[in-house]
Amino acid sequence: MSTRRRNEYKLHYFNMKGRGELARLIMAYAKVPYEDIRYEMTEWPQHKAKMPNGQVPVLEWKGQFLTESLAIARFLARRHNLAGTDDWQWAKIDAVNDHIGNTFNDVRPVFYAGDDQEKKKEAIDNFFKNSVEPLLKSLDKHLEDNGADYIIGNQCTLADLALFNFYDFITGAFGADRVPKCQHVAALHARIGQVPAIAAWMEKRPVTPM
Repeated sequence: MSTRRRNEYKLHYFNMKGRGELARLIMAYAKVPYEDIRYEMTEWPQHKAKMPNGQVPVLEWKGQFLTESLAIARFLARRHNLAGTDDWQWAKIDAVNDHIGNTFNDVRPVFYAGDDQEKKKEAIDNFFKNSVEPLLKSLDKHLEDNGADYIIGNQCTLADLALFNFYDFITGAFGADRVPKCQHVAALHARIGQVPAIAAWMEKRPVTPM
């Protein structure tokens, strides 16, 4: 394997799952080698000015820098056979990815609540009622209607990995008991988690709170 291939990608993000984990899951599933560059919060100020927009995640490819987590996911998905079989499938995959991404944004009030437990409980309740439950129930119905093991078409795509990542996040952050019972979504999460490349990544990735 050439040096160019080994170093084709560098992913810059914090030492957490967060907005960087979907890109890591894509590269794990596609068995793509990359450099997983992680910044601790204490050292981030030293690197901030070097990143476009002063933010991460950033994907470095052939000396170029790509920002925004969803743009990075789309780029990797299209390059590594996770974009469906035609333009219409890709559009639907993209829509699911955006829906999940928007729902991720809705968790912010939980963290903004800080140590105020009453405010945090209210934020968590609102997040699940107004964001998580509608999303999971919609995708559960989508999986049922598709009649296949995947959200779009009959093979794994970015949409499936995005849902796997979101489900993994909410179960880890809030506990499996809090997650709405959605049979098809839970089955997809289990199925993706059993893919050898994904299972291997989950086993070896650094243990972080988020």
